[in-house]
Formats: sequence, C-alpha cells, structure tokens
Amino acid sequence: MEHRYRKEGHMPHLKGPVPQAQAKEGPMPQLVKKRRSGWAVLAAGALVASLLAVGTSPAVALDDKSKPNAAAATSACVDDATGDMMFSDVSEGHAFRADINCLAYYRLTVGYGDGTFRPNADVSNEEMVLFMERAAEAAGADAEAVVGDFAMTGSDPVHRGDMALLIARLLVASTTKESTPNVTNNADGTFAVSTVMDKDWDYFADSRRSQNRVHDSAASALYELGVAKGTGMGYFSPASTVSRGAMAAFITRALAHTTARPEGVTIQSDEPGGVIVSVRDANFRPLANAVVDVFSVPTPRLDEAFNADGSCNTPRLRGEGGDTSPCEIGAVDAVTGLSGDYDPGAILGVQPGGRTVFAWTGDSGDKVEDGAEGLASISLTETAPTAAAAAKVTADPAVRPGSGAMGIERVPFGTTVTVTIQLVGNVPGTSAVGAGSPNAVPPTAGSTYTVTIRSASVTNSNSTDGNLDGLGTAGSPGALTDLTGGTTVETKTVTVDASGKGTFEITAADPDPNNQDDEADATVDYVTVTYSIAGGTAGTDAVNDDISHTTTGSQTIRFSDAPSVFRGASVTPTVKYLAAPRTGSASNVVTVKVFDQYGNGVRGHEVVLTGSDDSTFPLGQRRARRTDSSGTVRIGYSYDGTGVIETLTARTEAEDPTTVTDASTLAAIPGGTAMFYWVATPTAAGDVTAADIRAVDVEKNIVVIGGSATEAPQLLVYDDNDQFVVDGSNATLAAFEEALARPDPTNNDTVGAQAYNPTDASVVARFTVTQVP
Repeated sequence: MEHRYRKEGHMPHLKGPVPQAQAKEGPMPQLVKKRRSGWAVLAAGALVASLLAVGTSPAVALDDKSKPNAAAATSACVDDATGDMMFSDVSEGHAFRADINCLAYYRLTVGYGDGTFRPNADVSNEEMVLFMERAAEAAGADAEAVVGDFAMTGSDPVHRGDMALLIARLLVASTTKESTPNVTNNADGTFAVSTVMDKDWDYFADSRRSQNRVHDSAASALYELGVAKGTGMGYFSPASTVSRGAMAAFITRALAHTTARPEGVTIQSDEPGGVIVSVRDANFRPLANAVVDVFSVPTPRLDEAFNADGSCNTPRLRGEGGDTSPCEIGAVDAVTGLSGDYDPGAILGVQPGGRTVFAWTGDSGDKVEDGAEGLASISLTETAPTAAAAAKVTADPAVRPGSGAMGIERVPFGTTVTVTIQLVGNVPGTSAVGAGSPNAVPPTAGSTYTVTIRSASVTNSNSTDGNLDGLGTAGSPGALTDLTGGTTVETKTVTVDASGKGTFEITAADPDPNNQDDEADATVDYVTVTYSIAGGTAGTDAVNDDISHTTTGSQTIRFSDAPSVFRGASVTPTVKYLAAPRTGSASNVVTVKVFDQYGNGVRGHEVVLTGSDDSTFPLGQRRARRTDSSGTVRIGYSYDGTGVIETLTARTEAEDPTTVTDASTLAAIPGGTAMFYWVATPTAAGDVTAADIRAVDVEKNIVVIGGSATEAPQLLVYDDNDQFVVDGSNATLAAFEEALARPDPTNNDTVGAQAYNPTDASVVARFTVTQVP
C-alpha cells in the first residue's frame, strides 16, 4: 500500500531551493496560492439526472485523424523533475519511467518500503485518493474539491472512467479564468474546456455508449487537453482498471495545465520562437514579483557565452525582453506575474543551428556565472512566426526566359514544373517585402488562390533564323507572350498550409512524339503554357511580382524538344575578397559555368576570362579554356593592381582559336559577370566614413565596406573591446553581427567607424551599422 508521508518522512532527496530573488527596491516576491473553492454546488435533481443520463452533444467520435485541441504547450516534468528517483522496478526502458520519476519529484509518491513502485499493479481506491490529494497540493488546489466522497463511492481497484473524473475535477480546481485553457463545470456537472468549441469536441465511442454524461465529458475533456490518449481504435475502455504506471502518466500530463513547475527557475518553449520562464518556491508554488534576467546567444557560438572564470562574455550575448544589461539583476529587469511566469516576447534571430536562451533570478546587483545553480537554458531551433505581407511565386525548375545568369528558358517535354506560392513577411527592420523577406504564416481566415492554366501546342515548327521555338539569340532572347486563349484551359484552387505554402504542378508531353526533330529540316515541337494566379488581399497575401517569377500574377513556360544551344554563364570567385598586393602580385581563382536553354551545362565551350583592368589580362595572353562535362571550368589568374572593385567577365568567341589576339572577337556571355573585392586597410587612425557593406566574415570579425572601380574597399576588423551601434541604438557585439548578417535586398546597408586604429586593437572604436531602405 502507498504510505502517507510525514513531514519528516522518507521522501526522495530534492535539490535545495534556488535563492529567491527580489529587487531590493521593489516589491517582495509574493507567494501565490491558487485555489478554487469546492466544485459547484448543484441542485440535487440536476445532479442525479446528469449522473444517470447517457446523453449526446454536438461532437464527433475520435478517429485516426483526431487531434487534441488544447494540449499543454509546456510541461511540469522538466529539469529537476526528470531526475531518476531510483525505484528498483522501474527500468530505463520502462514506458512510464519519466512519469513515475516526475510523480515522485512532486512528492506524490514515495513508493513501497522495499524500494519499488510496482508500476504494473492496479491502483486501489485508497491509493488513488492519496495520489489526488497530493496532486491537488502540488497544483495549489482544494483537495476536498477534487476527492470529494470518492473513498466511499469510487471503484476499487480504480477504473479508468473514475480516474478521468478525478483528474478532470483536479483541473477544474486548479485552473482559473486567467488560465489558457480553463477547465470548468457546466450547470449539469459536465466538464468544459474554455478554448474548445462544441463543434470541435471529440468523444470516445465506448465512453459515450457506456458512461453517464459527467463521466463521458471528463474523458473527452482529458482527450482535448492531451491528458488521455485512449486505448486505441477511438476507445477509452472506461471499465478497465488503471495500473500505477498509467496513473502516473495521467496525473503528470494533467499537472502541465496547472501552475506546478519544478522548484527554482525553469525555461520552456511554448511556441516557435517563444519561451516561458517560471519561478517556483520549494513547494512548487508560483513566486510573483521575482526579478528575472533573460539573455541569449547563437547556439553555434555557445562556447563563447562565458569567460574562462565563469563570468558572462557580455559582448557575445543579447538581452531579451528589452533587457539591456544581460547577466546582471538590475532595476530594468522584468518580474514574474501572479502566475509566477514571465514571457519575454518573441526571441528574434533564430538562425540555422539554433539560439540558446538563458534565464535566472537573483537579488539586485547579482551577476550570473556559468554553471551557477538556478541558471536555466533552452535551445530554440524555430523562429517566431512572421505575419504575411505578400505572396511569392516561384517555379522549380526556375524558368525565367531571358533572365541571364543560370536562367532556364525552356523545359524539356515530360518535365514536371512545380509552382510554389509562399507567403512572406516584410524584410526584417523594414515595412516592405523584398529579396530578404522571410516565410510567413497565413492570416486567420487562410489564403486561397484560383489558378488558371492555359496551353497551346505547335508541331513541326520551323523558322528561317533557326530559332525553332522562338528562343532568339543568347544576346537577344525571344519574348514569350502570355496566352489569353489556349487549346486547353484548366482551373484549380490552391490553399496554403499552416506554413504559408501551397503548390501546383505543370507538365506537357510532346504533341508529336513519333516525329524526330530534324535539325536539317529545322523543325521542332513545342507547347506553351501560361498559368495565372488570382486571389489574396494586398498587404497581406496578394502575389507580389517584384519578388516572384510572375508578371501581373502570370508566367508563361515553353516546353520544347529543340536541340541544346549555348545561352549564358555564371562566374563565381572562390572567395569574396583578397588583400590587394602591396608588391608583386596575388593569385585568384574563379569558376565559370556555361549552360544551355534548359539550364544544363554545355561541354567543350571555350571561355575567356577578362577583368575591368586590362593589365591583369593582357590581350595577347587571354587563353580560351574549354568547359568540362558539367559545363564548368576553373580559371586562375594573377593580379598586380591596386585595391579596387574588379569586374570579372566570362567571354566567348565566334571561332575556335586557342589564343585570342583580337578584342573584337570576344563577346561577353550573358550573365557571366561578377564583382571581386581587392581590399586595403585604412592607413591611419581616425574615423572611417560609412559606406556600403561589401562582405562580412563574423568568424574573423571582418567587414569590408565601400570601394569602386578606382578606389579600394576598406577592410575593418572589430572585437569585443569596441562599441557598437545598430540603427541609432547602442548594441552588443552579438547584435551588431546579427545586423551585419540580416538580409540586404537593396545592397545599401552601411557601416562606419569612429576612432578606428588599424594598428592598435586596444583602442576602443565605435562601429555603426545602418539599414538603408
């Protein structure tokens, strides 16, 4: 039998309390004991009727597609509540191990005298009463309101239906109208969950058939709250007995909806990009007015968050919730509310690799140290959802007729083109959409679009200029006119999902597959397809052509079997910048890729690389190099000029010589250009005028700014000894680097520095980054 523990009884050892914090000049932390008086007194007739009736309500039976509508976003079983309580019969692989350990942490069980918990044994009536009394104590609820006369009237051993009734009572007694959700009793004694509408209420088929209305509603309420999962096939098995292990799982899931949280400070994620900080006393009760300090660091740089002596490396940290002094308890730090919780708001800048958020509490003037007791942390991997400001439409393959570098102008027959409608938000720090717009979630009403797809076929096309499907030349691509009629017209509806994404597909088959294309006869087949997207609201989810593959909401794609022809190139330097040589020369390497109208690499095409400074590529030394089987070629060269922004251009020639001696034979390949930065460092100490950001390397603390075809870009080096300003406000090093990394679709964000000394790092410089719309 489960033993009642005495105050001096043999409870599992718990960690000592974390020092409870308060601002010395502020209000004392207040212990909040949340109680609700005994469950509502019902008229005898109504109560009897509700207990005897097996009723129905506007709800649906559970099936494989059902999901709880009000599951808890956080848990009571975190941090210290996950420790092993050393029950000898609860193995590491036991299904209810975590729940049993959590139950013991909250002092709901001490197990048996022989060190066992006996998870597979049925729960007796007396044990269930004891468990629920202790659960009520942990949740700050009225035990009498929960247990009532169950000791005399309840089943023994306890059935699942009775257990559900007791746990539903626990949640009625421990949640309030401020709770989300709030569990209440209706006038007839049935249970309701504040955030679940009647039409969304689910029920277990066997519970609805066999239990009275109160018991049935208790089982349904626990399902909606994520406490009860059923026994499979939409059944609850209310008449089955409950094992002690299963009982532990039910109670700990229910505690997630109460204020019960581990002693001290815990931090949990309650939504993407969001956290909740909880502060509790030694009895797991909420501490109101506890001062909380919250700060964060990118998880990949977690090893830089603290110094060797355990103190905070403050320049690498960012205060959250408006905190400007991370790692120190001060007058501007936030305090917990009556719930003992604090929400610092959205955690911004969750980059790939995650962001680790820390929280702690202490007295005014206290400073945190790494590993100090009470320092809680969590690593976030998802950013806060972004509100939609527009819809971006893209095609894959990325068909962009005449778009230059890496543009795909035609699609082979049989290829499936996937068109994606993705909701996006404003570029961070601006009020407009652009190339750096993040993905967004749909508005409450959702986003639905009508797509019209028109197509028309042409067989055995021929043309006197050899452009068999209207492709045009590489320098003068042919334009495609949107279809307004078409042989075939299809209309479909596309609704974006919860991530703001919706897709549809386009394909076309060769209308005359038995006719082999004959270059000698100059005939090909092609199909023109135009899709048009209508719907959405401007400023919310309407298609934005500036960031899409569309024009006025439409795009035309041509499927063809025309032979491959050279169309364009891309030029990619191995690195973004190099130091301009002071004497002699410096080596650089670039990769050139040549592609056809289908986006495939062109093998054996001859490429000549030139620069904006003719001395780098003397006319007589411009050698043509052939592309490999992937259509690429690596070209190295030596640079002996001064610091400038160099324009590199991939060129081709009409004939096939191995050495080019006549500049007139060189033609720039469409799209085949790139900028390269030959940088210099400031020659003297002083202020550096703000200029456009060219390149950033946060691993080396380098930012390259300014420059032109005749002036050197400046290479600036910063460190945590410097001061930083972001968009007019003082900032930490971490915030400065985040500003450097943010999207800059217009390429005109600037950086400047005051009191910069290129030869003495001990001098404190003041770096300013400004976002220019």
